[in-house]
Amino acid sequence: MAGRRVYSRRPALFLSIMRAMRINLRVRVAALLLLVSATPAVAQRMRAGDSFKDKVAAWRGDAQVSGKITDDAGKGIPEAKVTFIFAKSNDGFFATTKKNGEFSAKDIKAGEWRIQIDAPNFITVRQNLTISDSKNPLVAVTLKRDNSPELLTKAEALFKAGQNAEARAEYMKVLEAHPDLTGINRAIAFTYGREGHHPEALKYLDLALASNPDDRMLLQLAAASAMQLSDYPRAMGYLSKIDEAALDDPAILADAAVNLINKNRSADAITVLDRVIARFPEAADAYYYRGFAKLKANRNAEAKGDLEKYVALAPPGAPQVAQAKELLANIK
Repeated sequence: MAGRRVYSRRPALFLSIMRAMRINLRVRVAALLLLVSATPAVAQRMRAGDSFKDKVAAWRGDAQVSGKITDDAGKGIPEAKVTFIFAKSNDGFFATTKKNGEFSAKDIKAGEWRIQIDAPNFITVRQNLTISDSKNPLVAVTLKRDNSPELLTKAEALFKAGQNAEARAEYMKVLEAHPDLTGINRAIAFTYGREGHHPEALKYLDLALASNPDDRMLLQLAAASAMQLSDYPRAMGYLSKIDEAALDDPAILADAAVNLINKNRSADAITVLDRVIARFPEAADAYYYRGFAKLKANRNAEAKGDLEKYVALAPPGAPQVAQAKELLANIK
């Protein structure tokens, strides 16, 4: 009964973390808005036809290609940047479209190329292109309007209002248009986590962690979702990647340990709390939780030492002090 009284006061870990993340999500969305609207820096420092490298351009040759960039209505897009990368040398140049959307590239080498088309307020397009020494067909590319900034703003408002499925739909649209914006995976994971759809939450948390492997908030959320699925080895794997030396708050790991205790994973909880106490030797609550976990693991002598340490460190009015003394009185 003592254990239930102690831990019932703690909200579910995923939901408590999500509430703490609301402000952070707004900041991240603002950062993503800047990324969506940014113009590639390399293009700003070069002139059309310049090589990306200082050496003699390996892509120079006798071939040529031309094309036209249009919008959904078939209207030419002026000032679009068409970047050419010669696959063999990973070097290239860019051309700029005319007022009617047309562009041309001359004196280039035949072979495999990669092209990327960027234009303000349009979704970037990337594709492969094979250029031959003989006459090449016209390169015709249609760009779709990019409303990602508006979608992100809408998604953040929906998320804030608790409309998770609706927010997720907007995030998905942005991710489809900008797969390089890996931060969107984080936001999608949050919507699934708030709904309790932990398999999907983990899928997108893992995608977010692929580009931010040391993000302790993502690792904490992933561990919480794995625990909800009773996948404790996976949960412990996420927790092991949190660098306790960089923590300034014991709660990051202590909350996970409490979750493990509530899942009857006392040995795992003790492992996590050992790390907490090694990093924060004056954190009174960690001794109480570890003592409680050791009692559940029938390690009474060790539990007694932890509970006595808790009583010595905790303020006299702390709510667990009376419970700790009661547990100590019952240890044989």
